[in-house]
Amino acid sequence: MKEIKNAAEKYQNIGIVGCASCASICLTGGSMQVKEMEQSLKEAGKNITFTISIDEPCDMRILKEDIRFVEDELKNTDAVVVLSCGTGVQTIGEFTGKKVIAGTDSKYIAKTEHIGEYSPLCRGCDECRLNFTGGVCTITLCPKGLLNGPCEGHNGIKCEVYETSDCIFMTSYMNMKNFGEEENINRIFSPRDYSIKSIKKNI
Repeated sequence: MKEIKNAAEKYQNIGIVGCASCASICLTGGSMQVKEMEQSLKEAGKNITFTISIDEPCDMRILKEDIRFVEDELKNTDAVVVLSCGTGVQTIGEFTGKKVIAGTDSKYIAKTEHIGEYSPLCRGCDECRLNFTGGVCTITLCPKGLLNGPCEGHNGIKCEVYETSDCIFMTSYMNMKNFGEEENINRIFSPRDYSIKSIKKNI
């Protein structure tokens, strides 16, 4: 909240947009969190012009439809606090032309195990190697972000960093074996080429 209030310091009339999809599941952008944010900003002396939860604020099609419900209030809004991932924040900023304030920190793309328990599975690196690694991303799941095999510190099964967890390269190999793709263990990937991770307007 301290970061959010600092970012909103110059702005008096604030709108709040929640994400009713991913952020709602994570309990960071649902209707309850929108109400909590409204209360906190009111206590900070801000005038809340509107609050709304949008199913997927990162989807421009849905955003265009749902933002109509607050378009009059939006005209009198100085800044919008967005409780979603960074993609939602930027999409709302682009569409509304308003100052946007990120209300959450985006960490990774994850699967939901239970409410409050999430597993990062992907970094969106634009060089997917899952077809050759037994369907697991070693870059994301290895705490050292390794690409071509385990570090010297693993003991054959367990991870050196997280000693109670299996080394992801062992999981990768066992998956390859189960799928009859053991030959992929000999595949050597080139170093990551960050130049290909470009912004693509049309895919």
